Amino acid sequence: MDLTEHLGELKSRVMRISIFILAGIAVTFQFSGKLIREIWKNIFSQEMDMVIFSPTEMFMAQIVFSFVLIIFIGYPYIVYELYNFAKPGLYEHERAFVKMFMPFSYILFLIGTGLAYYVVIPRIYSLATITYFGAEPFLSVKGTLYGMYKIFLAFGLSFQIPVLAVIAVKIDLISSDWLRGKRLFIYIAVFILATNITFDISGFSQLIILGLVVIMYELSILLASLMERRGKNEKVSGNIYSRTLKND
Repeated sequence: MDLTEHLGELKSRVMRISIFILAGIAVTFQFSGKLIREIWKNIFSQEMDMVIFSPTEMFMAQIVFSFVLIIFIGYPYIVYELYNFAKPGLYEHERAFVKMFMPFSYILFLIGTGLAYYVVIPRIYSLATITYFGAEPFLSVKGTLYGMYKIFLAFGLSFQIPVLAVIAVKIDLISSDWLRGKRLFIYIAVFILATNITFDISGFSQLIILGLVVIMYELSILLASLMERRGKNEKVSGNIYSRTLKND
């Protein structure tokens, strides 16, 4: 394909994803209010009133919630469309490799967001229910949900690190040595990002995010090293086999 054809293909994929998201928002918006109220009960350790500070706040909160929900549900389809766009530029063995790891990507995404929802977010938001100097907390629906989305994003993306690293190593974009060399920079950047994403003054959530990224990143280095070692062994075996054939 030339550049014009690539841009046309990209436009087609983006249009399909956009139509899917808009249709999904239209459907999920119908029961988004009920889901928001249910989530509100689950993320706080005690009963908290839902507060809005403008006439349109609840409406916008439902729109954004519907968008996040459809991205969460439609993640496999969105990744599939992006894969099909990149597919012409991949060799056959690379296509098979990426398709094999795509399901793992979604599973890890679910694990990351599940950990955030059931463990981290209730711990962080429990701090908001504490009465400070006699002042009762009144929490904005939009602000509370937006904070939750940021934590979801941090955990969901953290669990994608091994998948992305393995794919990048497989198609020779990076190496295990490159990952080792960027280790300290990545950890510092993640801690700074986590500090800005969460409002947890105790540092609990920042440390959890950093620890999670460290585990995922070190796992990525290990997997990359194993893949490189296996590739070298296969190359050596291939050379030996070729020499044997020549001798015969």
